[in-house]
Amino acid sequence: MNYAHVSAELLAEEELPGYGRRSGRYDSFLVRDRACWLVSATGDEPLVGRVATETSRLFAEQRRWPAPRPGQGHGFASPLPDGGLATVDNGLVTVYDGASGVRWLHEFDPWSDSDNASASCVADASGRRLLVTTTGDLGADGSYAGDLCVALDLADGRPVTETVLPSATAGYVFQQSLTDPAQLFLDALMGDTFHSLSVTLRDDILRVENIGVENDPFGGLALNGAVIKTDVGGGWLSRWEEGQEDIVTEAEDVLPEGVRFVGHRPGFLDKNRVLAAASEEDDATANRHLVLDAHTLRPVAQLDYPGTASQDPLALGDGTWLTASGDVVRRWRVAD
Repeated sequence: MNYAHVSAELLAEEELPGYGRRSGRYDSFLVRDRACWLVSATGDEPLVGRVATETSRLFAEQRRWPAPRPGQGHGFASPLPDGGLATVDNGLVTVYDGASGVRWLHEFDPWSDSDNASASCVADASGRRLLVTTTGDLGADGSYAGDLCVALDLADGRPVTETVLPSATAGYVFQQSLTDPAQLFLDALMGDTFHSLSVTLRDDILRVENIGVENDPFGGLALNGAVIKTDVGGGWLSRWEEGQEDIVTEAEDVLPEGVRFVGHRPGFLDKNRVLAAASEEDDATANRHLVLDAHTLRPVAQLDYPGTASQDPLALGDGTWLTASGDVVRRWRVAD
C-alpha cells in the first residue's frame, strides 16, 4: 500500500541524561496537569523534563530529585501540580515538595512477584489526592480479591479511600488526558491479560470500569475526551471516546503485507491526526512513522526524517512530536 511521503522538520534537540536507558519504562513519557513530561534518572535520582509549550524549544525545565532512600531506585515517578514529585516503588510511596524535600512517606505491603508487578501514581485533577496502585488484602480464607487503587491525601499522606481493581499482581501505568486532567486512564498488565480502566474520583469515592476494546492497553497522548488503544500483537488500533462507537482499524487492511503496528504510544498529534509506528519486527531500530486520520485511524502519510531514526514517536497534541536516540531528544513537525 502506498501513502504520501511527507518530510519531518527538526525544531529543537536537547539531551536528557540517562533517557536512553529508561525510555522503555512505563513512566518515561507522561501527561500530567496539561503538560507532557519525560522521566529519566541519573543513578538512583529521578530526573524529569517538562516539554515546553513553545514548539521551537524542547524542555521548559529539567529537575533532579533525591533518591527516596539511599541505594533505592524511585520506581514510577509522577510530577505533581504544585511543583512537587511523587514516586512509588514496590512498597513505598514518596512525595516531595517543590523544594525537593520529602513531604511524607507511605508504606504498603510489597508484591512478592516484583518482576511482574509494579505500582503507578498520579494526582487527581484537584491536586488534593494522590492515586496509587498497591497490593490488596487477603481474605479470612486466604483469597485475594485484587490489587487496590488507593487515594492518599497529598498534604499528609493519610489514606482517604480505596477500591479493589479487577487485576492482581499487575504492572500499572496511569495516564491523564492532555485537555482534561480529570480524565484518568489506568493500564493493568497481567501477563497475557490487560485491563484498560477509566478511573474517577468524585466526593472521595473511587470508581473504575473497563472501557473500549477488551484486552487492549491505552497508547500515548489522549486528547479531547478520546484515547487510542493498541493491540499487543500489533494487529489493530482502536479509538475510544465516551458515548461514541469504538473505531477499530486492522493492520492487514491498511498496512503493507507483513507490517503491523508496533510500539506502545500511538497518540494524538492534534485533533485531526494520530501518530503511530509500524514495522515488520517489534524490535526494529528504525520503524516507519505514520500519520493517521484521527477519526478513521487510516494512514494518510509516512514521515521521512533527515538522517535520524527512532522506534517510538511521542505525539504532543500540538502538531509536534518527539523522538529519542539514546539521551538525545528531538522535536519535530510536518514540513510545510
